[in-house]
Amino acid sequence: MERSETLLSAFASRTNGAFNTILDIFITMYTIWLMPDENAYQKLNRLILNLSNEHQTPVFDPHVTLLSGISNTKREAIALARQFAQRLSPLKVSLTRIEYLEFYYRCLFFRTDESQPLFEARETAEELFRHSNIRPFIPHISFLYGALPIFKKQAIINALGDRFFMNFELSELRLVKTDSTPESWKILFTILLR
Repeated sequence: MERSETLLSAFASRTNGAFNTILDIFITMYTIWLMPDENAYQKLNRLILNLSNEHQTPVFDPHVTLLSGISNTKREAIALARQFAQRLSPLKVSLTRIEYLEFYYRCLFFRTDESQPLFEARETAEELFRHSNIRPFIPHISFLYGALPIFKKQAIINALGDRFFMNFELSELRLVKTDSTPESWKILFTILLR
């Protein structure tokens, strides 16, 4: 254990855990996910489970990340997510192609069409949460996290072909605590869009 970790642990034990609560305030991050309708969810979820098992990578729910890096308090984030959901209707999207990046959370992903309503939802979320993401918004649904060599990614893409190119609705909003690894992500709030 490094010296700084030892000092933090010692301080936390002397303050009866209050220091850990203070740390949570500063490092807790939340994310807004838009979830595919039931049919699309089941199909994408099976793909994620199969590939995660085959490549020993994390399992996660298929979703479009609308806004990440939300650092409001938990109570504020839930209240704002509820308010945002009341302004939002289900969004029609299409999966149009498969891409990959050398980025853990975008190892392999489906690009969605760049519909105006989806970008408007993003803008509304940024305004409501008073948050501006520094990364450009690239609507997508990841289906494999990790660090695979390019030849393996290409093989997966070739095997899948266009079987998962489909139209569906994003019909549910989730607020997820995402400040650690995918295995410990926690859904804090969920609501069906109307």
